[in-house]
Amino acid sequence: MSLDEFLFGRIAVFIKERNKKRNEDTSHHVKLDDLKPRLTILANAVTGKSINIYNAHREGGYKNDNFFLPISFGILDTLEDNISFYLFRILYLSIQKNLQLNWKDNSKHELLQSQEKARDSSGLVLKLLFDEFPTTKNIYEKLITYYSNTKEKDQENDYSFIYGKWMFDNPDEDSNNKLQNISKKVKTAIESEITTILKANAVEEMQTLEVDKKQQEDAVLNNYFEKVETAEEFGGGTWRDFDGSDEMDEHANALDELNLANTVRVDDTAHSVYQAEFTENVNVSESAEIDNSDYHIFYDEWNYAKKKYRKDYCKVYPKKIKKLNAAYYKKTIQNNASTLTGLRKMLTSVNNKSKQFRRQTQGDSFDTDALTDFFIDLKTGHTPSEKIYISKRRKEKDLSILMLLDTSLSSDSYANDNRVIDVEKEVSILFGEILYEFNVDFSINSFNSKTRNFTNYHSIKEFDEDWNIAKLKVGSIEPAGYTRIGTAIRHSGALLAQRESQNKWLILISDGKPNDYDKYEGKYGINDVKQALRELNEQHINSYALAIEAAAKYYLPQMFGANHFEILTSPVQLLESLAKLYEKIKFKS
Repeated sequence: MSLDEFLFGRIAVFIKERNKKRNEDTSHHVKLDDLKPRLTILANAVTGKSINIYNAHREGGYKNDNFFLPISFGILDTLEDNISFYLFRILYLSIQKNLQLNWKDNSKHELLQSQEKARDSSGLVLKLLFDEFPTTKNIYEKLITYYSNTKEKDQENDYSFIYGKWMFDNPDEDSNNKLQNISKKVKTAIESEITTILKANAVEEMQTLEVDKKQQEDAVLNNYFEKVETAEEFGGGTWRDFDGSDEMDEHANALDELNLANTVRVDDTAHSVYQAEFTENVNVSESAEIDNSDYHIFYDEWNYAKKKYRKDYCKVYPKKIKKLNAAYYKKTIQNNASTLTGLRKMLTSVNNKSKQFRRQTQGDSFDTDALTDFFIDLKTGHTPSEKIYISKRRKEKDLSILMLLDTSLSSDSYANDNRVIDVEKEVSILFGEILYEFNVDFSINSFNSKTRNFTNYHSIKEFDEDWNIAKLKVGSIEPAGYTRIGTAIRHSGALLAQRESQNKWLILISDGKPNDYDKYEGKYGINDVKQALRELNEQHINSYALAIEAAAKYYLPQMFGANHFEILTSPVQLLESLAKLYEKIKFKS
């Protein structure tokens, strides 16, 4: 890099950072990210839908169950008024969504045209808004006054931040597209770690070209032998190299100008991630390839839109982990010796705890309620019950626990400076040590997926396997693929159903967000997981979910319901939560 290029780059970065700080350096400036949890609850309550809120490129709007709002807002005089702006926009979008005022066709619409449609339809929205939420009229008048007074000469008033813009509203539909080729390496873990993660600018709409690595390789090979000089003539255009190499960290400043409206979807690994908060599932295809080369099991999948199952729609490939990593086990025990000791004491107390059994024929003390009933029966001429004692003894439970680890690529991320996959592995080892000492019937498995045809289900410790061997396998787990949770839950339920225990539990450790390379995101994935959990309940199998990813709070409640999940911030909290859950399991009535 020449000296003039270096100096220009430094000056450009300085100016950009100074302007950014100047725009945000006000005491009454409000950021959307700080309000998202409360705004999400409000949007869900008003619409009756599971609304997701994302940063907008500018004024925002709504599409499907996604609300887009400005990244920040600070034009009004007080902090309260700027917060009220977001409350106004949430309620406005909720009314607009209930009225279904949006584009219904997927044709290209100019920004000004979309803004005009939003402004023209605002009268109907505002009428209902002021009727249902009269206090919004005050903030509306303040916004109108501000934007009326700040317009430039000879230009129309720009009210787009009040009314937003119309966006394409596309209800979930079955895609007719099929992914015909999936590369063989989707069944294996990634061989290189992600070295750089940068956050992308806000994006509201994406159009994605899907590219299978196998399709890329086949196309290039065919043209190499047939028409070397006209490789661009094969179907799909000229491919670029997708080896994942980059210099992203050196070009972070230039990436600020990158527009993600058009992307290419490939099934290859990358060394760096340019991460967009919003990625929609429009035009995501289903997998058509059927591979019967390995042993697999078919499972149904729930189609919530049609309220029926897709029979034998997904395939699970059960596999046994054979690779050992004794060093990882030893390191985990050494680094967590004090934690393991504390956990052992805590759970030993739980395991040895006595439970009171009332109305017994013999025991340590009288049951006051039963004794009262005894004398009442005597006085009234009835034959009294002799069960008037309280007995304190250990309540042994016939128990089986299956721990299911989400080892998709999302587990390669960090939460509170902890690598998620390492937290899962360490907790599995520590909790497994205790369960083994207490002679509990338990199993540890992991899963990841790559389309409905490839859900890899790895058995780390089978129910009847010796823990002294299985514990050495935990360290060999690596992240790969996506998160088709419903299919993994169904296979776990099938394994638990084979146990003779009466008290059966599935404990899922995941980020809680269903997704896959083909169609499995949003409502479709969430509803499939909910249905899979209903199936467990019908088999009298209990379920609980744990996560250390903050974003899980938007997904786990929708799937598992109240009191059946917990979102944590550290490995220690995860172990403590497992200890409390174990106590609940042991003394579940």
